[in-house]
Parts: sequence; C-alpha cells; structure tokens
Amino acid sequence: MKYLTSIFILLLFFGCSQEQESIESQNEANEGLTSAIEKPDTEIRNEGSTIISGKISNPKNIPLSINFIGPAGMQNMGAIDVDSSGNFNHELTIDDIGFYSLAYNAENSILLFIEPGSSTVITADGNQLFDSYSLTESTKDSKLIKEYFEEYNRFAKEQQDLNLQMSALDYSADDARTELIAKSEAIRAEFNQYKRSFIDANEEMPMLAFLLDHLNPKTELDYIKKIGESAKKSLFGTHYNDMVQRVVQARIQSQNPPPTPSGQIAVGQMAPEIAFPNPNGEIIKLSSLRGKLVLLDFWASWCRPCRMENPNVVRMYNKYKDKGFDIYSFSLDQDPARWKNAIQQDGLVWPNHASDLKGWNTATIPLYGFKGIPFTVLIDKDGKILETNLRGPALENKLKSLLG
Repeated sequence: MKYLTSIFILLLFFGCSQEQESIESQNEANEGLTSAIEKPDTEIRNEGSTIISGKISNPKNIPLSINFIGPAGMQNMGAIDVDSSGNFNHELTIDDIGFYSLAYNAENSILLFIEPGSSTVITADGNQLFDSYSLTESTKDSKLIKEYFEEYNRFAKEQQDLNLQMSALDYSADDARTELIAKSEAIRAEFNQYKRSFIDANEEMPMLAFLLDHLNPKTELDYIKKIGESAKKSLFGTHYNDMVQRVVQARIQSQNPPPTPSGQIAVGQMAPEIAFPNPNGEIIKLSSLRGKLVLLDFWASWCRPCRMENPNVVRMYNKYKDKGFDIYSFSLDQDPARWKNAIQQDGLVWPNHASDLKGWNTATIPLYGFKGIPFTVLIDKDGKILETNLRGPALENKLKSLLG
C-alpha cells in the first residue's frame, strides 16, 4: 500500500491546514524568520560530496532524479543514469544536511536524509521504489525514516481494512460496528504509543522534523515541544529548524487561542449564513436546513483525515437522518471533478454539498475562523451553534445524547 504520494509536501509542513495544503503558502511561512537560540558546541554544516549508488531491478528507460526538499519546495539536483543492468553511481555536491528524494516520478520515490560526505547504497524494484527499497549503507536518519514508515504503513493498512469492513456493514449492524470502532481505536492507541517511543528513542535525530504532522496538539503537545527543542541542536543553522520552530509555535498557540473576537463563531450564537453552489450549480443555503439538527462539515477531497472520517459521518447520517439530523458539507476543493468524484467514492449521499471552489481563499473562513480541516459545527434546529470540531466517537456520543 502506497502512502508516499505527496509525502514531500507533507514534510514541508504539514497536513490539512492553510499553510500546509500548498507549497506557495509554505514558502511564505519561511519569509522573515529569525531564531533566538543558542549555538550548540558542534556545527553540523559541512560542504562536501555524497555518493548515491545501488541497483534497481526492473529499471525504467528514463533516469532517476535526485531532488532537494528545501524552502522553495522540490528542487531538482540532476539526473542519475541507470544502466541496462540497473546499476547506478552518482556523486552529488551538497553544502548541508537535508531531505532528498530519489524518484522516477512523484508517486514512485524514495525519501532520504543525506549529509555531506555520506554514502547511500540502495537496492529497489523500479516498479515500486518506496515499497521495495533497502539500504545497504546510508545515514542513520535515512534508515530511521524507512523504519518509521514501515510501521506507519502497517498501521494504516490495518486501519483501512477496518474502514472497508465498516462501510460494508448493514446500517442496522450496530454491535458489529461498535466492535470495529473499538478495534480502530486500539490500533490508533498502539500506533500513538509506537510513535512516542520512536521519538523518545531518537530524540536528537534531525529526521524527527517530519513527525510534527503525525502529532496531535491536543494530546501530544509535549512531544511537539520535544521535537522543537531537538531541532534547535540537530538542525541548527538550517531552514528546517526555522520551519520547525514556526510550526511548533503555531501548534502551541492553537491550544491557547485568544478570546473569540466579535463576529467569530461561539457556542450559543447563530451560525453565520453560507449560500454556495452545489455540484450542479444550484445555490444551497445553510438556513434552508432550519428545523433540523445540522452538522456543518468543512472538508476536501485532498484532505486525508477528512476522507478517513467520512465513513463515520456517513454512518451517523444514515443512523439519524430519520430523527431530524442532516449534513451540510462544504468543500475546500478547487477542482470540481475531484470534488464530485470524492462525494461519489465516499458515499456522501446527503444532498447538501456546496463549494466556492476557492480552496483556502474561500469566503467561509472569515465567517467561521477555522485554520484546518476537517472542521465541524453542530447547529441546533433554531440555527444556533451547539458545539464545534466533533468527530469520531465524540460526534456519535453527542448525537446519541440529542437524538437517542
């Protein structure tokens, strides 16, 4: 199972938020950064050459590319010729440590962490580089990246299998569904424990930077801070440290939000009106659902957490739609085809789908003040806000308390 698609964008910080969804906003986030930190005893910067070599079975008729992952996004560093037997040997001059991809294309890639003077020896299948590669020789960080993603993909595969089983259940199969939900929560708990142990065991390693996207600020803020402190030493003097410190501070601030300004949403106030086109071009007003308990769900086809939550949202809709519950889904997509396909693929059968197809420039953000998705607002029959950001068991428990 492949999870490397767009993983390099994932690294450059991070996930389904405004600065996280596009490289352009990631680049803007780096402008004018300063870092008030003490210089460590040992400087890690050291210009030099590095050797990347190995053997590819099933080689393609095109060269491999080596790409630096930096403040300007993906920067191509040249082509690596692979001979007819699959052998390659390439010398690359670099002036600092960094994340690099070795790739045939964006979906057939290997992620590496390279240091000046290091040597990386790889064997892999050209048809599936990420799923098949092994490292005979590399930096410790490259080996740790491989180790982490092997576990990550194993847990993700188990989670996806459970989601498929859940989506195949009859709507009345509550006992079986409850059992699958319990298994899903156990898998998440096991992975969270693995993730924290992995950070504890490798606290001084630069590659920990990309794990920021895998940590929940609500429950793992201490580990986010730990990575921030580690980066001040392991990534000193690099643009990666600047970005890590920025992300860490944003995560901390997200858990200590300022008082809600006048005009932004708060529990008990009327939900701001939104009225936008559905996939057929017809205007759908949120207020048209007045008289029902409504879940306003902000999502997008490209948002992996949103797509993983959708089976639960579908289940809640089918369970409570006859008791006065409805859903208004607003998408932050920009591509109408991807939006429509995701609605169909995820079985989002309710009719209230809308979008202005402006991505993070949507007019709904100034109204609802969210900074990441998925984001939900539960609205009562009179149009007043009951609660925000309900997902998974929390959403199910709330609906059960209101609708039985």
